[in-house]
Amino acid sequence: MISNTEDTVRDEVIRLEAERCHALVTADLEALDRLVADDVVHVHANGQADDKAGYLAMVSGAIRFLSAQRERLDVRVYDGLAVATGPLRQSIEMMATGQRVDMHIMTTQVWRLQSGAWRQVSFQATNL
Repeated sequence: MISNTEDTVRDEVIRLEAERCHALVTADLEALDRLVADDVVHVHANGQADDKAGYLAMVSGAIRFLSAQRERLDVRVYDGLAVATGPLRQSIEMMATGQRVDMHIMTTQVWRLQSGAWRQVSFQATNL
């Protein structure tokens, strides 16, 4: 049986991931800074890995997110950690060239409870 606490964490991680997707589309760096841990490792579908500074720089200066929509997100809860897995559709535009790329990816994210707030510490994307 799933405890209310696990349900609450699942709901919170799903809400935070929706907030992160919205922050990508609106280029809200303040929200992304709050949602992503200082020690995050963000692995893109092309295999490039970014730390927090690289991730925020990418959002602010290299890629414009036109859309980011979750199809579903399955969340497993552990002591102080949540692992979220699910498909994500994104449309991005490369700022340097104007090239538009539509992506359908599967992601695995690890969220950690830090100082009373859930923050993403790991992100891995794989093209579908």
